[in-house]
Amino acid sequence: MKANSEKTKQSNKATRRVLAGVLCGASVLSLVLSLVMPPISQAIANDGQAGAAEKTVAAADSSTESTDVENTNNGDTKKLNSDDAGNDASEDNVAADSTADGAEVKGAEQPADDGANGEGAISLAAENEPTHEISSGTDLNSKLLNTNLRDGNGAATFKLTADIEYDDEIRLEGANTKITLDLNGFKIKHNSDAKPLFDVANHATLTVMDFGKVPENDADGQQLQDKDEHLTPDNYGKTAIMSYDGNEVPEDLTYYVTESTASGVGTTEKIKEYKATIKGAIVGVTKNSKMKLINVYQHGTFNLESGAITQKKGCNVGNLIYAEGGSTVNMSGGYVCGASGSGVGAGIMVSNEQGGASTLKLTGGVIAGNSANSGGGVYARYSEVTITNGIISGKVTSGVISGNSTFGVGLGGGIMAEGGIVTVSGGYITNNRMAKFCGNDGWGCHGGGGLAANNGAHVSISGGQITGNYSEEAGGGVYVTDVGRNDKPRTGMAWLHITGGIIASNVSYQSEGAGIRVGQMVDAMIGDATSSKVYITNNHCMSRFDWGGGGIFVQGNSDADKEKTAGRLFVYNSYISSNTAGGYGGGVAVCPTGKTLVTNTNGTAIFGNSSAGSEQNAIEYKPADGKYNNGTPHLSAGGADGFDKTEDQDAYNSKVFRENGHADFFLVAKAGHKEPLAAIIGKMLGGEDAKYRGSKERSDNKEPSDNDELYEAITIPANGGVKIYRSVGLTSDVEVGSDEANKAQDAATTFITGNYSWDHGGGIMSNGDLYLGVPADTYVYPSLKLKASKALKNKQTEKEEMLTKDQFSFAVYRKDSDTATAPSWKNDSFSDGDCTLVGSAKNDAEGNITFDLGEQFVDKTVVANKITYYLVEQTGGDSDIEYDHTVYEIEVQLTDNETLLMNVPKKDDSSQNVPLYVHNYTITSVSATGRSGDTTKALGTMERDSEGYYSIIDSNAGKTFTNKYTPYTSSGSWTPKATKVVKGGEMKEFTLEFADNLAFEKAKTVKTQIDGDKTQTLPFEAVNYELKQLEGGGTTGRGASKTFTYYVREKDESSLFSHYKFDKSVYKLTVVATDNTKGTINCKVTYRKGTVGSDGKWKDADGADHELTDTDTPTFTNTYSTSLPLSGMSGVTLTYLAGAAVLCAAAAWMHIRRKANAKGGKRRE
Repeated sequence: MKANSEKTKQSNKATRRVLAGVLCGASVLSLVLSLVMPPISQAIANDGQAGAAEKTVAAADSSTESTDVENTNNGDTKKLNSDDAGNDASEDNVAADSTADGAEVKGAEQPADDGANGEGAISLAAENEPTHEISSGTDLNSKLLNTNLRDGNGAATFKLTADIEYDDEIRLEGANTKITLDLNGFKIKHNSDAKPLFDVANHATLTVMDFGKVPENDADGQQLQDKDEHLTPDNYGKTAIMSYDGNEVPEDLTYYVTESTASGVGTTEKIKEYKATIKGAIVGVTKNSKMKLINVYQHGTFNLESGAITQKKGCNVGNLIYAEGGSTVNMSGGYVCGASGSGVGAGIMVSNEQGGASTLKLTGGVIAGNSANSGGGVYARYSEVTITNGIISGKVTSGVISGNSTFGVGLGGGIMAEGGIVTVSGGYITNNRMAKFCGNDGWGCHGGGGLAANNGAHVSISGGQITGNYSEEAGGGVYVTDVGRNDKPRTGMAWLHITGGIIASNVSYQSEGAGIRVGQMVDAMIGDATSSKVYITNNHCMSRFDWGGGGIFVQGNSDADKEKTAGRLFVYNSYISSNTAGGYGGGVAVCPTGKTLVTNTNGTAIFGNSSAGSEQNAIEYKPADGKYNNGTPHLSAGGADGFDKTEDQDAYNSKVFRENGHADFFLVAKAGHKEPLAAIIGKMLGGEDAKYRGSKERSDNKEPSDNDELYEAITIPANGGVKIYRSVGLTSDVEVGSDEANKAQDAATTFITGNYSWDHGGGIMSNGDLYLGVPADTYVYPSLKLKASKALKNKQTEKEEMLTKDQFSFAVYRKDSDTATAPSWKNDSFSDGDCTLVGSAKNDAEGNITFDLGEQFVDKTVVANKITYYLVEQTGGDSDIEYDHTVYEIEVQLTDNETLLMNVPKKDDSSQNVPLYVHNYTITSVSATGRSGDTTKALGTMERDSEGYYSIIDSNAGKTFTNKYTPYTSSGSWTPKATKVVKGGEMKEFTLEFADNLAFEKAKTVKTQIDGDKTQTLPFEAVNYELKQLEGGGTTGRGASKTFTYYVREKDESSLFSHYKFDKSVYKLTVVATDNTKGTINCKVTYRKGTVGSDGKWKDADGADHELTDTDTPTFTNTYSTSLPLSGMSGVTLTYLAGAAVLCAAAAWMHIRRKANAKGGKRRE
């Protein structure tokens, strides 16, 4: 039983082990299943969802993209993954959601062709009203005129279903006629010598569009790099190109847009190619025809939204679109292209014939590849042209007038406006060409590659780009003139107003004004809006005959009594930099008949421009002799026939002019002018100093003899200016990127940069009236020269001290406003009373103070012909000086000598002229009053001395300013110390020596105490310093300093103490004594151990300096020694030592014995 029991126990134990194994295995299996089953379940759920999705897709609209379904499925799968478990109900939900998503995607679907968006209104109209199909010329006439096909408002929509031909005239009339014609990718060919295809009259409206159009293609273009770019038709004035099918009907239009990008103060240009496939079109197919293909009159309206209006190759029209009698042409898309007309305005002409002015509104579309005598793209006669819109998504969606040209000697390759109004707020006028030179050098009567206007036209530009245009004569970008109205008053004259936009990379080849030409009887204003910027950049005037004008040219009039007809240009807030002239005046140049005013009041910053240097290698312009003015510098050939404008030769022949700078401004005229031709202010836009230097005509303004120079060198101070009666050349020393330049850039709204002129005036060339700043009178305060004196007295002795040059500073202030008050002192605090600082000076060694304020150019009149100045001394930083706080009020009485400079138009009414005067004041008297604290003393009227100075000196006091001086004193001291140590003997009376020389002459000594401590630190007598012993510190001595050297040693007294070995060291002490500016001399002392050699020189025996302190001093150690027998205490000591040795030996013996006994097994006692 017991065995059985044991066996049972063993069995039970085994059983428990088996059961435990089973349970463990079950647990492991459960764990494995828990890990494996969820992915299997997920896979099953995915299969079920895919099946549901497929069913949903099959049931959905067939137009739904498969990718849309996949996107929906993926989203729902993510949702399913986040659930704890998947089931049939959730799968049904997935299927339902997929269906909803699919429907939503379809509803949000956008048209594939972005270009179709422009036809949204037409498409909507087509859905809301029936569209009538036209398949023949007969249909075209009968259906368009069938009023029964129109709705209650007179509107009807028609669609071509085939190419058709129609040779007669279709007249659409009446306000209840609103026809929309969808060309639908087909063409209407019209063959007529004179009849239009469509007449749109008496308030009728015709809208043409092409639902069958295809998008344009564009390609990256060529970057126009710099002024060295070849001025060929491949780069500038690149006309549009038409290509034709086998029937010579246009099928493609290629046109070019010079796109400009503004950055900072300049722009960069790239010429891009655009290619349009012409599908739906209205085509003129008659040779030598003068027809108006679309003829709009009596307040009719023609809308072009897409499609093309064009002509067959080799054929002609009068105008593709013509409007008169108060009618309107709206162009929001499509193309008006490829026309050749023998008159004007081959593309579009709007006129005031037969009634009021007509209107062209260009908000989109392209007018390209048209040519006529004038106004190749557009001609407006006393009508209105408006160009708007901008760039969207990198594509040109605004109105574009590109690649049009004149084939004769005319005006306006792109647009010509004869009277009326032209408004450009967007779009492009680009790569148009005025293609023919009149053959007369110096005339410049033709031009306007991009835009031309005359006969009282008003041109406003607030945006858009006028780029890449070319004129074989004048005005590459813009040409506005009223030269034909010289015998009429300026009332109603033409004007140009530019407040925004870019005029860049245009060319005038054989006359002046590459960017803009402002002709006679024209007022032009640029940059007076603060909310937008104007860029006139990278234009090229290549005329080798005329004076120049890369960015802008202003035309004057040299005819007798015709000076009043000169063009007038007002430029506000201008930044004129980085322009180049092959002659003189890279920034601005003015030739003989012009008048100019340069100010800083909303004025200009002219700097950083380039011109020819001081070379004298000019080559005269004589084409008959093969000479083309290509030397250095380039000089004008003298103007048109009958005029002798060769004054630039005078500058060329002057060494003073050539060598003193002319890169930024150049003006030259004949001698003898009684009134100034120009006034130039010394401050620039932003309020900083323009830093002008250069040369001007001699002050006597007389013709020089053969040995005299025409010019004298000058500089213009910031608060000054210069009046020019004959000639001037200036260069600014302001640099691009400087603080002055950055302030000017921040204030600028007009940027004239990167332009080039073969001769003069890279930025601007003018022989008209040029005003760079606000048109207002200029007031020239006279040069005031003041003399004062200075004294410095010792406060203790009342004696005058010697002065040094530039020891004290002084200033002159001017009261410029009614709210300003006299400068004043409160203790040592100074207030300028809001007066203007106009001069600063310092005394010379004799105490003289002089001011030469020079002419002061200001922008306000002098009240009661009186100017008040204040003379003060500026407080310095010397606390030992009591500065004189007297304020001298100087009253200058003046006479106003008024000179008419020019007549300027009112800003808000250009028909009204306002005379512009320069007020040259002269001094009649100068008086002064001194005020110090509560004391006031009138000094009376001052007399002018032989050098022109007025002395502001109190005859009783003797000096203008007297300062009181309390001499500054300072002192300090330090105490030398050394330590004496004795080893092996007793302290005796040893001697230590201290001296400022190695010979120890006149040395100071200290002695140790007998039987005292064997270490004794001994002080020497203190060393004292006074301020006069130090060096530096200026006139007061504050902060003065000096380094002193001393030595310390032990006196060798071996003869007295023969048993002592003396320390032979010699310590060097270095003392830096420095005044702390508060009356104390601080001393820093360091020492170093050394010796004195046989040559008497001190030698360094230490590696570093040690700072002298109470515990760290030079130390001398003496050692006691003898050769006598031992006695006394030394014998006792030796006995002790011997006894100790015996004891040690006994101990050692006992230890040995004990060890021996231990080895023998028995210990001995």
